[in-house]
Amino acid sequence: MISINIKDMKSKIIILALMVITITACRKERANVIPAPNLGDVNVQLKYNVDGKPLVFDTLIYTNAAGNLYSVSKVRYYLSRFRFYAGGAVKFSSDTIIYADALNPQQVTFKNVPVGTYDSVSYNIGLDEVQNISNSLPATLENINMGWPDMMGGGYHFLQLEGHWKDSTGNLGYAMHIGKNGFLVKAGTKKTIQVHGGKTLNLAMTMNINEWFTNPHMYDIDKDGVYSMGNAVLMKKLSENGGDVFDISAL
Repeated sequence: MISINIKDMKSKIIILALMVITITACRKERANVIPAPNLGDVNVQLKYNVDGKPLVFDTLIYTNAAGNLYSVSKVRYYLSRFRFYAGGAVKFSSDTIIYADALNPQQVTFKNVPVGTYDSVSYNIGLDEVQNISNSLPATLENINMGWPDMMGGGYHFLQLEGHWKDSTGNLGYAMHIGKNGFLVKAGTKKTIQVHGGKTLNLAMTMNINEWFTNPHMYDIDKDGVYSMGNAVLMKKLSENGGDVFDISAL
């Protein structure tokens, strides 16, 4: 006859029940753990200055490398093909086309950027051959005003920089316009950017207007000309100068 120890049986049942409760609780705890987000957002505020001086419109107070005294009345352009790099490899890209007008400072937001440390950013000022097609952008007033005449190649203006400058005869107008395939401004900035999961990184992207006249070519409004549209030599000079017009900094 088998003898059963009731006390031992009860103890074993209690221990087994506790083990089940513990295992179930651990499983629930693991199930309730929210994984750390592996994406973040990057906000970029577009800003403007002239060699560190705030941009004030329609005021004849700025001097470029050639010694031209000038003012600014219009800065309109497109930004496109943003690429964030780490170790020479593209880790994030955006093909959104951004219209910008310095008269109306704006913020550009890149959502769902992978977490990590980036060491540089590249972008175009203007539109590449795939994007630069007449009437391909929404027919807003801004895009219509940025249109490049079909008889001159079609597409859109990449840049409209206008104002006045002073010579010995008085105040005269200037218009630095870039457009047409072949004159895309390929730009970039080396900057360490740290994106954290579930958080928003706020940056400033500041255009120095004087850089359009400075590097690698000194642009003299007096000698080179006051109107660049349709002039391949002048548009090339301006497009190459545009490679470093922006600086990126943390806010």
